Amino acid sequence: MRRALIPLLFLPALSALPAAENSQNALLGAELLQTALAPAAQKRVEFEGAKSFTEEELLAAVAEQIREIAESGMTPARADDTAFYLGAFYRKKGFANAQVEYAIRGGKAVLKINEGPRSLLRALKFTGNVSIPDATLWEYFLGATPERLAKEADLFPYNAAEIESGADRVRGLFITEGFLDAKVDASKVELTENGTRASVAVQIVEGRRYVFGDIAFRGTTLFSREVLLKAMGEPVDGPFSSAKVMNAQRNIQSYLKARGYYQAEVAVAADPASAAFGRVAVRFDVTPGPLFSFDGVTVHGTDRLHADFLPKRFAHLKGERYDPEKLDETFREMLRTGLFKNLRVSPAPIAGNKLRLDLTVEEAKAREVGATIGAGSYEGVSIGLRLADRDLFGRGRPLSLAVDYSQRGLRGEFLYVDPWLFDTNMNLRARLYSAVRDEDGYSKKQVGWRVDLSRRFLPHLEAGGFVEQQKVTLTSKGIDVPQLGPTSYLLTSVGVTSSLDFRDDPINPSRGFIFTNSADFSTIDGAPAFTRYTLRLSYYLRVNRLLFAAGARTGLIIPITERANIPIDVRYFNGGGTTVRSFSERDLGPKSASGDPVGGDFFTIFNAEITFPLVGALEGAVFVDAGSLQNTANPGAEDMRFAVGVGLRYKLPIGPLRLDYGLNPSPRADEARGAFHFSFGFAF
Repeated sequence: MRRALIPLLFLPALSALPAAENSQNALLGAELLQTALAPAAQKRVEFEGAKSFTEEELLAAVAEQIREIAESGMTPARADDTAFYLGAFYRKKGFANAQVEYAIRGGKAVLKINEGPRSLLRALKFTGNVSIPDATLWEYFLGATPERLAKEADLFPYNAAEIESGADRVRGLFITEGFLDAKVDASKVELTENGTRASVAVQIVEGRRYVFGDIAFRGTTLFSREVLLKAMGEPVDGPFSSAKVMNAQRNIQSYLKARGYYQAEVAVAADPASAAFGRVAVRFDVTPGPLFSFDGVTVHGTDRLHADFLPKRFAHLKGERYDPEKLDETFREMLRTGLFKNLRVSPAPIAGNKLRLDLTVEEAKAREVGATIGAGSYEGVSIGLRLADRDLFGRGRPLSLAVDYSQRGLRGEFLYVDPWLFDTNMNLRARLYSAVRDEDGYSKKQVGWRVDLSRRFLPHLEAGGFVEQQKVTLTSKGIDVPQLGPTSYLLTSVGVTSSLDFRDDPINPSRGFIFTNSADFSTIDGAPAFTRYTLRLSYYLRVNRLLFAAGARTGLIIPITERANIPIDVRYFNGGGTTVRSFSERDLGPKSASGDPVGGDFFTIFNAEITFPLVGALEGAVFVDAGSLQNTANPGAEDMRFAVGVGLRYKLPIGPLRLDYGLNPSPRADEARGAFHFSFGFAF
């Protein structure tokens, strides 16, 4: 039994960071395990001779064995397993000579521990390496530098199994670099200072370095040699390895399948034993087979969902040349709907060189009830309720009701989404909403509706239009009525939007950019009032463990007539957790006599931010913001204002939780020195 379990015990992790994380996890787990297993442990297991670890840590090391004893009873075999795993725990911690024996007394396993000295890795020396420097070998073998080993020796216990794993990683590196006959021997270990210090000498024999020789393509190649060499995806003028040859074989086969040759086969021959002067000839035998096209769809396993839903979603592929990328794109689109717990697509060749798509599905629960609770710098504490049906009438179209209450007020929304309007590529979003809120200096009552119609023309380009109408009533709470603009009005807007989105993830982007713009024409009580334009550009780039982000936004409202009065609830505001973070929400820009913000008709915002990891999911951030807000009725307040600051980010699957402090480098007499912001999601 012991021999069969040995491979599970030793993980190749001698780097300082994993060792530290494992230690912390063990201590945290020990507290939970002591609570859960203490009664069973007190009755079933007893430790004798332990000096270096607490009882809680020892319990964590043999938690599974204790649970098995508690559930199935004490036997010599289970007591023997418990002793074995405890001994493995000690050896992994550097006690190379640790011995653990067991005895069963009154139904209890007494584990007798002879720890012996703890051995720490003191020195690591490589000899015989010519082509690969010591620094690279240290990284592969140990995951640390000589300087770190010297400073943090306690994090690197000597463990013979993990030393051998390090040697295997170095051997793999040499093979990858073309040294197919390389030998790496880490068996020479010197123990000193009564066995507490270990010095490991790693002897390397590189041998001949093999490189790619002549590359030949035979069979029905269909494509030129230059095209197939590029399709290999591996350099043909570098070191040879079997792994690279297998990758090239798969890449060529994938290249042919992506061009419709579903049954393409590629065989490869490469024998280093017959290499001339280390140059290995490689031959690919290509059999593309016939050109396939998509045919129909069969569906198995639907319940509430209409039987024609999936065939319609895949119908655009029918008659098209087989392309696994197009198939995968539609497959991922279906998964994103949330309609399926499991969805499997199996292409099946049929007569006429066609592929039938056999779909097997397991539907997810369509109806859901959700509750939210949160807090923000401007909204205060908020709670919400959401009711949704993702499969309305079995047609796969979602309808939801969301109600949110915060310290600012109450708002609700009905939302209906049809991503395939009339079974086309058009996307429909229809909203019916209302709100009763208190803003700074005024309150409002609002009810309205909006319909958006859009279409994705290219994988990253989407454009559309919208129409919106809302009835708004405003009440002053400090701002003079003339500065509010109309206080009871019917606003109707018609506009167009477009989005160019190359981000790798719309929720947690780590690279790419997004550019959006919109323009609309609005009337107030049926009379032409204004046009409005907005632009946004955000860019993200991850370099090692740092995420660089930059953004720019601007907006402009142009009255159609000189007498047009823009309502305060339509104007732009600036300052806050997603704009210039040295100002409180909406606090940048012109204000009324009572000190309340009155908004403006032109704004600019510029942001730059760097985030970096701290501990686990917690990240730090530094940022610089700049922005302005202009109001033609209040000239002189359009100066550019700035923020420099720091923040914390807690990464969640649905976006980061943010805490920021922005410092105002040049505050005016009526301005604060800075502002804290607590919010959710990316700032820009």
